[in-house]
Amino acid sequence: MQTSKLFFQTLLTYIIVDVAYQAAIGLKLLTAFLSSSPLKDVYVQPTAVGAGLMLLFFCIIAGANLRLCIRPGLESGDHRMAAVNGALLGLAAYGTLALTNGWSLGGFPLLLSVTITLEGVFFSAVTSGLVTWWQLRGQSESSAE
Repeated sequence: MQTSKLFFQTLLTYIIVDVAYQAAIGLKLLTAFLSSSPLKDVYVQPTAVGAGLMLLFFCIIAGANLRLCIRPGLESGDHRMAAVNGALLGLAAYGTLALTNGWSLGGFPLLLSVTITLEGVFFSAVTSGLVTWWQLRGQSESSAE
């Protein structure tokens, strides 16, 4: 598959996984963790700049998932390997954010640091495994024809 199409498939999958999780669980957890924290007023209403930065982050993490997890999974023919690599990438990306927040922002809830880290593991593992699985499935169906 063409790299740009694969990138946009990865980006869209990542956004869908993240938004679905946030709508179902994530925003409720964030509110609960921050309600008793001195940081409850730090998280502000979304802005255009914030939305742009979020889109930039999604592009970076999608590109990293593609290069470091999905491509190797496609080359080896193993979507599980892509998912494991995605989990490690998510651990590094989100763990870096969560741990930095934990030690540098006074009152940052420890459970929020753990939750953010686990979210990254989940988002990247699911995205990498799913996109790789779709691609491998498509390759096997087209070779069977």
